[in-house]
Amino acid sequence: MSIFEYDKELEEKKLRKAEYEAGFSEGEKYGHEAGFSEGEKHGHETGFSEGEKYGIERGTFLNSIETAKRMLKLQEFSLEKIAAISGLSLDEVKKLQ
Repeated sequence: MSIFEYDKELEEKKLRKAEYEAGFSEGEKYGHEAGFSEGEKHGHETGFSEGEKYGIERGTFLNSIETAKRMLKLQEFSLEKIAAISGLSLDEVKKLQ
């Protein structure tokens, strides 16, 4: 076969291979981008949810401490009652004295 001859089957094979590789490359690129985006979104949602949960728990605890301190200041309640009302342990109330 001379350089001027054309092998249609070979050229079609080459074209299909090039199209396949281009399609695969595009699919791989899209898959990575979509996966990264979805992972990032899930990470933000999870982080926000965990942070919110921690903040509420921490705020509740600090509020309990403030309640116990006010009750101690009044000197009208036993340590056991302060612990029961504030939700703190007896040891935690004793540390506030």
